[in-house]
Amino acid sequence: MFMSTINQLPVLLGHPLQTALVMRVLRLNCVTGAYADLWRDVYRDSFTADRWAGGRPRVDRPVMGEVAREWTASSPLRIAEDRRQALIEIDALVALMFKVTPGQLCAIYRGQFAVLYGYDHRDYVYDANGRLVPNEVLSVWRKKGDQISGAERTATNQAGHTYIYELPFRLLDREADMRAAYAEFERRLAAHE
Repeated sequence: MFMSTINQLPVLLGHPLQTALVMRVLRLNCVTGAYADLWRDVYRDSFTADRWAGGRPRVDRPVMGEVAREWTASSPLRIAEDRRQALIEIDALVALMFKVTPGQLCAIYRGQFAVLYGYDHRDYVYDANGRLVPNEVLSVWRKKGDQISGAERTATNQAGHTYIYELPFRLLDREADMRAAYAEFERRLAAHE
């Protein structure tokens, strides 16, 4: 990438929601200790006051603002559903910053990201712990429904970790989640002004 290309990218420095955006970007991208210096350099004390703008509550869901100046293994978001929610919140934040309406944001999702739309509506199924359910488990579940046994809900991922995917399984509604996040950030922005 050339600097001339980077200079053409739109940037809104100093926006009241910039810290929320940066926090989510860091929690998605700083996945190993190799990013500890970047984490420390970009970290702001105000991160600790941040909270999710939506999504499904779970017992083990990390608190968005539960981070420290020094990177730790718990700094990145690691569960698929949490990573998905952070991406949705980034989309909502950027849309709000650039005055894209929620309806326009959803139209962009449906029209420009048709493959993702398809995955969201048929393939991306999450278990009760926020993990993406693998195809080998999904194919049995689609035949048996919630009568699927524990053994049939067990799978080993590419890293060699074996999980029992917990019921209930569910598809998540990206458009509803984007609209909810947008509304929450819009509320925060109005409270800031």
